[in-house]
Amino acid sequence: MIFSDVIFKQLPEPQALQVSKISGLLNIETAFYDSLNFACKAADKRPKFLIHYLEAPHKHAYLISADILTTGKHLVFCPNLNIECETLLISNGFHGALTLNASEVEIIEALKSVNNNKLYFSNDAMSRYIQSKKRQPNTQRQIELLSLTTKKEQRVLTLVCQGLTNDEIAANLEISVNTVKMHIQNIFKKTKISSRGQLSYAFAQA
Repeated sequence: MIFSDVIFKQLPEPQALQVSKISGLLNIETAFYDSLNFACKAADKRPKFLIHYLEAPHKHAYLISADILTTGKHLVFCPNLNIECETLLISNGFHGALTLNASEVEIIEALKSVNNNKLYFSNDAMSRYIQSKKRQPNTQRQIELLSLTTKKEQRVLTLVCQGLTNDEIAANLEISVNTVKMHIQNIFKKTKISSRGQLSYAFAQA
C-alpha cells in the first residue's frame, strides 16, 4: 500500500496510523508516498494500493491523472462523503471511499474488498452510477472492449462492472465459480487490464 499525498495534503495522522496498523494486520505492505515523486511509480513494478485524501472530491478528483488511476488500486478518505461524491469518485476510476470517521470495521472491510478487486462504495452510489450509465448509448470504446470478448465473457463482464462477486456471478449465470474465474482471466488478457476495478473504470469510460 502506498499513501498518496494528494495536492500537498496527507491523510491526517490518526487515520494514517490506524490504516497502517490495520493493513499490517492484514499483511498488506505499506509505505508513505510523496505524490510529486513519480520515480517511485516507475521503480516499483508491483501493483500499488494507494490511499488518497481528498477534502473536496468535486474539486480535486479531476487533478489526479488517469495514468495514476489506471495503475493499482485506489481508496479515498474524505471529510464529508455523500452519494454525489461517491458517484463522482466511481466515474473517475477510484475503487473505494471512506469518511474520516470510518470505524475500524469499515476500514478493514474497505481494505479487504479493494485488495480483492472489489469496489467499496455504498449500494445507493453504485446503483445511481449504474443507472446513469444505462441511460447512455454504447460508444466506440465499449464496442472495442466488447469486440475482444466472447458472448459468455461479455455477460460476465457486465456483471463484474455491476460490482457482483464471483459467487454472485456464478449464481446469476448458473455456472461454476471456477468458470467465472476463467472468463475473468480471459477478459483481463484480452483487454490488457489487470483488476476488476480497472475493468469497471475502463468500461465506465467507454
